[in-house]
Amino acid sequence: MNREIRILMHTHWDREWYFTKDETKVLLRNHMQEVMEFLEENPETIYILDGQSVMIDDYLELEPEAESRMRSLIEKGNLRVGPWYTQTDLLLVHGESIFRNLYYGIKRAEEFGEPMLVGYAPDTFGHASQMPQIYKQFGIDSTFFWRGFSELKAEKSDFLWKGVDGSEVVGVNLATGYQGAKYLELEPDELEKRMNKIMPVLDNYSASNARLIMNGHDQMPIQKNIYQVMENMKRIYPKDQVMLSDFESYVAALDKDKLEVVTGELIDSKHARIHRTIGSTRMDIKLLNTDIENNLYNVLEPLAVIGEQAGIPYPHGVVEKVSKILFGTHAHDSIGGCNSDKVNQDIKQRLLNAKEMVDTQIELHLRLMCLGNQESSETIVLVNPLPEKRVNQMVDLEILTRTKGFRIFDENKQALDYSVVSQEKEDAGLIDRQVAARLQDIKVYRTTIVLPIGEIEGLTARYLTFEEVDEEQKEAAVPTKKRISNDYGELFVESNVLCYKDKKTQDVYTNILSIENSGDAGDSYDYSPPYNDWILNSEECGDMTVNVVEEKHYKEMTIDWQLTVPENQAQREEKKAERDVNFNVTLKLYPGDPKVYVTMHHENRTEHNRYRAVFNTGIQAEEVKVDGYMSTQMKPVYNEEPLSIWEKDGWVEKPVSVETAQSFVSLKNTDAAFTVYTKGLKEYEVLDEAIHLTLFRTFSHLGQRELINRPGRPSGIEIETPDNQLINEPFTFEFAFEVAHSHEEESHVAKDYLTPLVGYQLKEFNRFNINPRNTVEKTDTHLSLDLNGLVVSSTRLTDKNERFIRLFNPHAEEITVSLSETAYTATAMEERLEAIKTLTLAPQEIGNIIITH
Repeated sequence: MNREIRILMHTHWDREWYFTKDETKVLLRNHMQEVMEFLEENPETIYILDGQSVMIDDYLELEPEAESRMRSLIEKGNLRVGPWYTQTDLLLVHGESIFRNLYYGIKRAEEFGEPMLVGYAPDTFGHASQMPQIYKQFGIDSTFFWRGFSELKAEKSDFLWKGVDGSEVVGVNLATGYQGAKYLELEPDELEKRMNKIMPVLDNYSASNARLIMNGHDQMPIQKNIYQVMENMKRIYPKDQVMLSDFESYVAALDKDKLEVVTGELIDSKHARIHRTIGSTRMDIKLLNTDIENNLYNVLEPLAVIGEQAGIPYPHGVVEKVSKILFGTHAHDSIGGCNSDKVNQDIKQRLLNAKEMVDTQIELHLRLMCLGNQESSETIVLVNPLPEKRVNQMVDLEILTRTKGFRIFDENKQALDYSVVSQEKEDAGLIDRQVAARLQDIKVYRTTIVLPIGEIEGLTARYLTFEEVDEEQKEAAVPTKKRISNDYGELFVESNVLCYKDKKTQDVYTNILSIENSGDAGDSYDYSPPYNDWILNSEECGDMTVNVVEEKHYKEMTIDWQLTVPENQAQREEKKAERDVNFNVTLKLYPGDPKVYVTMHHENRTEHNRYRAVFNTGIQAEEVKVDGYMSTQMKPVYNEEPLSIWEKDGWVEKPVSVETAQSFVSLKNTDAAFTVYTKGLKEYEVLDEAIHLTLFRTFSHLGQRELINRPGRPSGIEIETPDNQLINEPFTFEFAFEVAHSHEEESHVAKDYLTPLVGYQLKEFNRFNINPRNTVEKTDTHLSLDLNGLVVSSTRLTDKNERFIRLFNPHAEEITVSLSETAYTATAMEERLEAIKTLTLAPQEIGNIIITH
């Protein structure tokens, strides 16, 4: 065979890991100076800048005068940038974050030249099954990656990867890794020895006569003697062609009609570790990230669309800034949490900064919208962030008043009923510094209420008013029995376990929700059970103190759940449980809603522990339904085939049956269903009839060797990371569960759960003073689409201030919706295509539309 030995020069650039992003910025300046000098001296050379456009920004931040020089090399095709903004994780972040990462990455690359439209994800810990469609929407027809492939997927490392909707891209597994030909030897004998290790692997796995030699590594400087190396390589392989190449040329050499077809996620761990349990590492960081993503995509962006109708300029700059902060924390190591303590501290601080920006912009928008209501200064604004009509909703609303009592009125001056959740008295001078500066002593009441809303149009605002009254709020009713119920079911505690009675079937779910404590001998990459584990459940090691409140619009059960568990690994090995830990758990039921809403507060006190919420579903099933990126899929409960062969075939990591979902996990059989909806808890395992949802885990090292599920060398490096024990870290976990009553698709219920109505009161006292704007007016516009089962992923304004909506079809059948307003199909780059009156999406298909004002 006359082979084409295609050498691809590149660098893999982890912006942070056990080193900080600021260290790599300084290194990048030196790296780029060498690369550009080499490319200018050797204009036939192609160099891949790791598929991420952020490297442009990081370099020019320190050397802005080099912009024209860099631009010239990108325009000529010597330097290839994009399509990503950063090398993101492809399982743990929000689906919108994947779209936006590509959007901003391609957009930035286009400012310098032609972007590299290749789905290059060399080191990512697994690949979601929706990625082929996402890639195709950006005009990307191929993906190159290292981790996640095995012969269970295909015999050859070149294949066609078919996504959940049927979209296909060329998949290329880098069989010798992205670092396989790093630092190629110049001396002929040593080079031949090296190539004798590389070429047999590529000969075995390549589907054509092309062989891709990846000449690069983590922060590796450009190999300046590459042309001399190539001359020696030509002497070793005189019958073969030796050339510098790029990804596109390699794909062009493949006969796509002869490639095998691969489906599903790429998460096999035969040749490279995939770290299937990294989804529960540093849950403080992951939960903070999810909170920002939800507030950005589900609240701020649609709120700002409504605000633009009211005369408030859309905050494009804030959205882009927050997005890029997020993407900087979404790299596989960064969001994975597998970093040094110093780096994780920096990541967390950047996320806190992003949260402040998002939360402040949301409050500012709501405040300006209230000021737009010239009819009354006692205004409450309610916003529906979804472009569809909502009915029978409950709004959590915070009211600040000088009096204990107040009344709320709708647009027709009719009094609205509500229920009080809590009320606290505080000093107004601690809120508004002007009060303190004037030496005023003003006390105010901060009251949280639940306000029922019968209906509200899509993507709209309703304006209510309030009136302070000098009367006491009535105390909530405290029943004598420790149980709460609504039309769907009853929650109660019996024999020290939480139980639920389904009123429709009369079935009783005993120990429906419990807390599991086990050991963790793993590291930042992987949970690993200790060799002598001792697994405890709150049923046996817990004590419950129960209080109940019944109000008209909600019923609440609070459990002070005290567990006695091992404090550390030594106690666990000795089977000693001497540390009391508390989970303060609130469960709420609402009228007309079958879900049980759960909030857990916990402050960690233990080391080398893992905590999971366990749901006793009563359902035996071989498959579990979950959501991925804008899609639903069925996953096996137990990974039978890979688990049966992994040791015999020498997989580098055990393919444990711990999986990742985005926002729901559902077990079903012919008679029943049980679904858990989550806010940021994405790692689950199904054992027998129980769904185990990981809350958090604690451990001591970035990497460790010889774990039970991961034999051999440590992943990363073997350094201590005491912060990962999360001692004194306060956690808030939020999720809901439902014994099946709803006939809605779970994706729609999850979107509704994650996108509640937003309410805001125009307050007398504020941290910051702002002037009313003459351009801001009360808005009565709305956009209520009949989505017919389609689910909204995002609603925002494009750079041209056009309303852009991304939808997806989670169902197994095609769905068509009518669009009453002028609408266009759109690209993922948010550009208009053709005018449409209806939109039809196939099963699991994603659709982008622009609807004009």
